[in-house]
Amino acid sequence: PAAEFEKARHRKPMLSLQNSYNAEDILAFDERVKKFADVPQVEYYCEPKYDGLAVELIYEKGYLVQALTRGDGEVGEVITHNIRTVKSVPLQLHTKNPPTLFEVRGEALMLKKDFADLNERQQEAGQMTFANPRNAAAGSLRQLDPRIAAQRPLKFFAYSYGVIEGLELKSQESFVETLTKFGFLTSKIAKTAKSAEEAANYYRAVLSSRHELPFDIDGVVIKVNKISLQDQLGFIARSPRWATAAKFPPEQGETIVEDI
Repeated sequence: PAAEFEKARHRKPMLSLQNSYNAEDILAFDERVKKFADVPQVEYYCEPKYDGLAVELIYEKGYLVQALTRGDGEVGEVITHNIRTVKSVPLQLHTKNPPTLFEVRGEALMLKKDFADLNERQQEAGQMTFANPRNAAAGSLRQLDPRIAAQRPLKFFAYSYGVIEGLELKSQESFVETLTKFGFLTSKIAKTAKSAEEAANYYRAVLSSRHELPFDIDGVVIKVNKISLQDQLGFIARSPRWATAAKFPPEQGETIVEDI
């Protein structure tokens, strides 16, 4: 077990995304992108917005050397000792010619079934149960003793990057293909949309099928697919101009108060 959590600075800040709240907001986002970049049409990469703990993994010459939480976006906590116990995290990239530096970002989470099984085991052992999969994943990785994280059914899904040296990136889609080749779990429901209308349809489709997914999501993320266009668009304050998080409406239900 570690004595305390160390902190480390991200080479490239882990920024938050601007939020959208419906399909129409995605079309408005597209209009802003096209106007700023002065282009008639933009291709987008669409993926689920995982409801987990954002993590950055740092590989040097193909080997995992450090793992950080998002923290405040500038500085995160070092959780390398815990991340090494997550079976879906490759300790060495699956390639003979790894990049000199490869910072991959993604989400640590628990599948719904694994979460239910964990809570059942916690209950049987007379221990505290977790409120939801996100809290369980975050609590598992923020332990000083890696043996606790090793006992938890954590998964890591990769989707983004920090600083990369020794690898040329052309599109978000080809980057995710590279992640899969390197040994990472990636989204099986991600899709490249040729237009904003297709991206809006993706949002509607995932919203209607979200409960069928094996993990929790709270929306979808729409990113400009072409990396050179991402670079051209740049950033607004603390958010990229080339991406938006299209959130789902909060779930609602009715209950009857039977007695007070």
